[in-house]
Amino acid sequence: MTTAVEEGTLGYTDREHVELAYESEWLLLTFDDDFLSLVESEFEDEHPTVVYASQHGRDVGTLVRELDSALEHRGSIDVSGEIIYV
Repeated sequence: MTTAVEEGTLGYTDREHVELAYESEWLLLTFDDDFLSLVESEFEDEHPTVVYASQHGRDVGTLVRELDSALEHRGSIDVSGEIIYV
């Protein structure tokens, strides 16, 4: 796991983050619904797996458990190019 800060990409545009995640075969976790609009309108099926998590009313521990559960339920199913809502 890595972050934009660790990768030195904090100032990248949303598009650049999506492209980097796709090229690196990374899952992209975001709390920003702008990513959803961008991915759905401009990238079609050529995008990384995007996990969108709404932070409203949830603490970090709850969010992590729900994210873990959502990915665990998919098991060995290939989630490449999917948008997963947590």
